[in-house]
Amino acid sequence: MAGEEREDLLRELAKLGYVPGRNLAVISFDVDSKKESYAELLARELARGKVDLVLASGVRVAEAARDMKAPTPVVFWRLTDPVGFGLVATLARPQGNLTGFSRAIEKLTVKRLELLHEMLPLARRIGFVYVNDNAPHQRQAAEVRAAALPLGLELRDYGLPSSRWTPERLETLFATMKQEGIEAFLLPDLNVEIRALIKLADKYRLPTLYSLTHNVTEFGGLAAYATEANSDPANIADYVDRILKGAKPGDLPVQEPTRFELVLNARTARDLGLSFPPRFLLRATQVVEK
Repeated sequence: MAGEEREDLLRELAKLGYVPGRNLAVISFDVDSKKESYAELLARELARGKVDLVLASGVRVAEAARDMKAPTPVVFWRLTDPVGFGLVATLARPQGNLTGFSRAIEKLTVKRLELLHEMLPLARRIGFVYVNDNAPHQRQAAEVRAAALPLGLELRDYGLPSSRWTPERLETLFATMKQEGIEAFLLPDLNVEIRALIKLADKYRLPTLYSLTHNVTEFGGLAAYATEANSDPANIADYVDRILKGAKPGDLPVQEPTRFELVLNARTARDLGLSFPPRFLLRATQVVEK
């Protein structure tokens, strides 16, 4: 967990009676280390003493906790598609020792294709850029191919394996898309090399809608359509409290957001020589100048 996120969570846990130094001990570690795998880092901490619960911020930490096959309960957040990643059996009844909060943005890829068409009604040739050895991304590729035809769109796949998902390889891919007459592109739910993707979208003048709003508000992307984050520290603390009081993670449903955000960047649109259709602007929850 990041420092600020950790402090927010500790404050919410304190409201429920869990106070560090009194009846709570929290062990944090940096999962960005390249010296050890996520599983090794987690195993090291669990081996140091009795751990009642694991807090997993992000899919790779949650996967490491799952792969250890330990009975320790796990509460996860900052991830999407927990069923697709094999973290839980179903959202309603996870069944194992993991539960938590999903952004569910993997369910919005087809909707973002529809919004892309609404934003750029004259664009007909769309590229789908994805990690082609990622099973959820393969599924989304099939879904958008099926959805493109009724919209009168030609959708072309541009996939790279995860080992080649680098700025250099992406540059070559974007150059190919431009040469092949692609007018806009779409991404699945991902947050890898996003800054490089935004730079390439600007360089090759290829618009898109991203799957996370901070790609617009922080990094200057053109537009994004996403769920509103539901992993509030108070919600996480509530699940922690319930599990520590005897609830089984497998009986606690994975929670998904119910609200959505369409964020547009007026400055980036001008830089790309675009203007958002008036009706599309009316649908926006936020318009920024970034």
